[in-house]
Amino acid sequence: MKFKPQISRRGKHYIAEVALARGPREMAVTGSGSFEELFGYAWMALFDRGERRLRLFQARDAGVPWAIGAAASALEWVEVPVPALPHDTKELRHLGLAFDQSARHVVAYERAGEVWVRQWDPGSGQYVMRGPWPGVDPVLIMDAEAGYYTPDSDVLLFHLNADRKTLIMRAQRELYNVAHAVEALPEEAFLDQAIALPYQIELLGSLASDPVTAGVVVRTDLYPVRTDDALGSPSVAAPATGLYWPVVIVQDLGSDLVGSASLSAPGTGVYIPIVITEDLGIESFGAQMSAPATGDLHPVVILKDVGLNSLGSTQVNAPPAGTYSLVVVIQDLSQSPYGVDQIGAAQLAAPTGGSYDVA
Repeated sequence: MKFKPQISRRGKHYIAEVALARGPREMAVTGSGSFEELFGYAWMALFDRGERRLRLFQARDAGVPWAIGAAASALEWVEVPVPALPHDTKELRHLGLAFDQSARHVVAYERAGEVWVRQWDPGSGQYVMRGPWPGVDPVLIMDAEAGYYTPDSDVLLFHLNADRKTLIMRAQRELYNVAHAVEALPEEAFLDQAIALPYQIELLGSLASDPVTAGVVVRTDLYPVRTDDALGSPSVAAPATGLYWPVVIVQDLGSDLVGSASLSAPGTGVYIPIVITEDLGIESFGAQMSAPATGDLHPVVILKDVGLNSLGSTQVNAPPAGTYSLVVVIQDLSQSPYGVDQIGAAQLAAPTGGSYDVA
């Protein structure tokens, strides 16, 4: 493959584009459905302007699909045949590539101010077109790369609206038909790429007034942290002001260790360091917390059965003023099997003023 190099500022160009994505070892083969089998291999797509078609390639080492991160001796891009697109590639720009849970490729592109997507339709057993929708600069990403949970993953399409001032998100599970407005931008912008961060997706682009600078940086909300593994011992520094929720656990902790947390309080604001909303399984944990100078302090809230665990020991310093609700346990622990649990010991300091609700 040979291409004449072209250098361009960001913007409305129709130059050769290359899209990279994680994908399966073999097209249409899901295997066990694990992340490694579905998204452990490197793929590349491009619009070939000379042959006027979409081309798809897989990275292989000596003819064998190359697992991302593995040692390699003779890497090369090997073409994998794909059906032709319904549009002339000379009319298309801003190619996006991803792979879904069916181990099939998904492509997106812009044509005449409209966004199109091609995906595999398991019902009809063929690739189908979705769209068009008014918009520009489409990018695709499989969110399993950020959420680390393949069973509930989805391909997400991001693009700008027609006036380039609103960031839109569409999901494959909704057949891309629902436009979710993600972010209003201060001026016309260009969207360049979507990248996976730990438990977040980041969208990068530039403003029309300064196209060479990454003036558009938008991050999604955090994906849930699933506690199938040991969480370790976090050390969390507080913000100077504002609300502070450093640890939120929303799923059964099973047989994993939560560890011990050392949390610093903010100067002002509401302070809710640990909220546990479901069964703790068979674990133990402890916490040492400093109080904020002012504001409310809610260090521990337990909303469901604490199982058969030892909760450890907690030492809490009180705030000088404000409301101080130290421990709230919603479920009755006085009945069986509470006799086999050890809640441990707590050393509590009283505030100098305000309300004091210990338990």
